[in-house]
Amino acid sequence: MSDPFLVVQDDVISSFEQARTLLASWQRLNGKRRSPQEENEYQFMTDELHSSLKSINTDLNDLQETIDVARDFPEDYGLTPAKLADRQKFVTDRSKDVDDMRQILNRPAHSQQQRPVPSTSAGGRREQSEQLAVELNDYQGNQQMLLQQQDTHFDAMLGTVRNLHGIASTMNTELDSQAILLDEVDDLVDRTQSKLRSARDKVSRFLQDRGNRSLHIIIILFLAILVLLALIIFT
Repeated sequence: MSDPFLVVQDDVISSFEQARTLLASWQRLNGKRRSPQEENEYQFMTDELHSSLKSINTDLNDLQETIDVARDFPEDYGLTPAKLADRQKFVTDRSKDVDDMRQILNRPAHSQQQRPVPSTSAGGRREQSEQLAVELNDYQGNQQMLLQQQDTHFDAMLGTVRNLHGIASTMNTELDSQAILLDEVDDLVDRTQSKLRSARDKVSRFLQDRGNRSLHIIIILFLAILVLLALIIFT
């Protein structure tokens, strides 16, 4: 059986790495004047980071509780003092990292500050051109990333639609097959009923004909007996 602490620890490490990558993208947008599209992306990243850090902090609190429980009787959990110390260090370090990231998120946005007055000197114009080029490259990169994400989502949706279409086609084929089978069963039942009616009629006619012949034989025998009795009496 796997150690629950290690399972949650792996989740925390994975979530923290994702949050750190997202924070790097957030800082890039935070340090520049943003276009409307970039502003939407910036707000989305901010919300995602706050949500991710809250989830990580909840997991860290759970890990801290398990450490506190195991600290009194570590042998019951198969833990040595060294292992407990390592786990405590992990929780403490990650908690500090979460606090640091929250402080970064809570700083005033640089994009809202007053931009410096553009310089009219050649050096100033060159710096402005370079800065604009950097911002343009960042904007194009962000746009390309968004387009790729949209393409990925579209491909996933298209795959889902295709799967649903395939399932619908399969169900339609099965329904058609069942309809054909039901028609065949109906035809078989009709033919069977027709044969049963024909057999019943034949049996009825046979019994009727046999009954008439038996009656004729009885009458003939009765008449023959009467004739024999008459001959015996009168002779």
